[in-house]
Amino acid sequence: MQSSLTHRFISVSAVSLALASLVACGKTETPVEAPPAAPPMTSTPAPATAPAETPPAMSASGPSTTMGEKVDDTVITTKVKTALLADDTVKGMDISVTTTMGEVQLSGVVDNQMQIDKAVEVAKAVEGVQRVQNGMTVKQ
Repeated sequence: MQSSLTHRFISVSAVSLALASLVACGKTETPVEAPPAAPPMTSTPAPATAPAETPPAMSASGPSTTMGEKVDDTVITTKVKTALLADDTVKGMDISVTTTMGEVQLSGVVDNQMQIDKAVEVAKAVEGVQRVQNGMTVKQ
């Protein structure tokens, strides 16, 4: 008697599981909606003692820079290096270029003073260059 009940229970369970699987196959998923946006926050007025303008962040190495400034400096460095390589009178491969906040630093060793002067002139002509620092030397 007990084995008959166990057998019947297993059969009913198997049929129920099969029907549930078939029913689930026919269902389509509904898209999940984004949760409702939070209501806008009201701003609180700044305390009367707060300064009208916040100074730029400072670090041990000086004022901090933004990502836009770093990208601009990279673009300026690339333009200066390209201009130096394009000029036949300057040994562009011997000159290193770094840029910080629009200020270009040229360094390296070249053959003569004329190449130094020309490199500085070429760098100053590049758009975005604020100032050029010459750290180049002439070969001995």
